[in-house]
Amino acid sequence: MNNPGLNRGIEIAGFLAQSGWDDADQSPFHADFSTRRYARLRRSDGATAILMDADADQKTVEFVQVAKLLRGLSLSAPEVFAADPFHGLVLMEDFGRDNFGRLLDSGVDPKPLYKRAVDVLVKLHKDFNGFDKSVLDLPCFGGALFAAQVELFLDIYFPYAQGRDATHAEGEGFRAAWKQALKNIEALPQSLLLRDYMPDNLMDLKGREGAQSVGLLDFQDGGLGPSAYDLASLCEAVRRDADPALLDEMIAYYHQQAKPTLSLTELTTACHILSAQRHMRILGILVRVANATGQREKLNYMPRIWEYLHFLMQDEALKSVREWLSCCLNS
Repeated sequence: MNNPGLNRGIEIAGFLAQSGWDDADQSPFHADFSTRRYARLRRSDGATAILMDADADQKTVEFVQVAKLLRGLSLSAPEVFAADPFHGLVLMEDFGRDNFGRLLDSGVDPKPLYKRAVDVLVKLHKDFNGFDKSVLDLPCFGGALFAAQVELFLDIYFPYAQGRDATHAEGEGFRAAWKQALKNIEALPQSLLLRDYMPDNLMDLKGREGAQSVGLLDFQDGGLGPSAYDLASLCEAVRRDADPALLDEMIAYYHQQAKPTLSLTELTTACHILSAQRHMRILGILVRVANATGQREKLNYMPRIWEYLHFLMQDEALKSVREWLSCCLNS
């Protein structure tokens, strides 16, 4: 009988042997919302590396592509030592264990960390401006794609919360509300999006300075789209409480440093819209993960997310979505 686990183990062993890491000790570790599997490798000489073992749908080709792009922009994506991306295997630089999320949970002052993260975005958006985007094979994120993504809320979260599927009228109303909210997204300044730019994917790299002191992870879902998106996602309220004032403070800091063509008010509105889209989509993801894996503890994030959404919904640009929620959802 064919044993997929055994076959995969043989495949990984061959990959590590070709890479010169077959004699390394392996310490598996957990990836929070991902099906990707990771292990920290340590050789007898003390050298370490990270092995990523991903399923076919986990965009390993894109991970390698974006890592190379970011390093070309003098940002700290992991160096890829060896890769078989079509089989989901990557051996890469080990950034250690100190991610920003862990530091925040330990009680450090959050503002310096968030400002360092914003400084990375300022550099990324400035330097990517002159990059030849025609050579990239990455998705473009506009209003239609953002609207399609947020339907995870309608398709997965709504039945969980209401005990029934949305009616045709409710679904049409939801789509119309988000079409209205997202109508000007394509007119915003565009750049490379990392798409999951948040504290748990940012590493504190000792011995490096400036933007290079922040290690970047989990960017395989990246693409091209509004530069406001990663700024909005930085201050998400999922795994830990987020002071709503922090988002607006970081938006103001970015505006001061990057000097975009948008006014501060326009940038703030864009970030509120994209943050609301992100958080409503995450509510759907949480239910999907809980149903698929039995990790019901993920649902404990929901009250925090709703509290943050209530803050975001105060923005008049989200009036259509706010009114739909008030009419159609008992939250």
